[in-house]
Amino acid sequence: MGEAELVEIIRDVNAQYAALFAQVITINFAMIVSIFYFLHRASMKLKLASFVFYTVGMLTLIGLMLQEANLKALALQGLARLPEAQRGAVGAGLLALNDDWLFAGSRFFLNASLWVLFAVIAYLLFFWRGEQSAPAPAEPA
Repeated sequence: MGEAELVEIIRDVNAQYAALFAQVITINFAMIVSIFYFLHRASMKLKLASFVFYTVGMLTLIGLMLQEANLKALALQGLARLPEAQRGAVGAGLLALNDDWLFAGSRFFLNASLWVLFAVIAYLLFFWRGEQSAPAPAEPA
């Protein structure tokens, strides 16, 4: 497999990351809206059922992201194994950037954000009590 094909695989994986992360954000916003409007007043059984379905969806997307991450790691290993004479500027630059602090930081925040979102949904679903309505003002006599 040549450099161009490996770089294409890496770019395709990054596009898949973006699409999958957009779906993760969509699921989380849907849960936040449903918690705000009705789940915070629902029974514990409905909350648990909603959380189980949410967890299945999130774990499915995280699993797909993990598959893509492994594919990207294999493509990067293949790119690194190419002889330097066969590796062009794009391949060498991509390998150098992969070890850069910005790429490492991006990987960290992508991974951490998935678990933060999961924890926030669990908190909102099971511990948040909803809006506390202020007492109605007294009517003038």
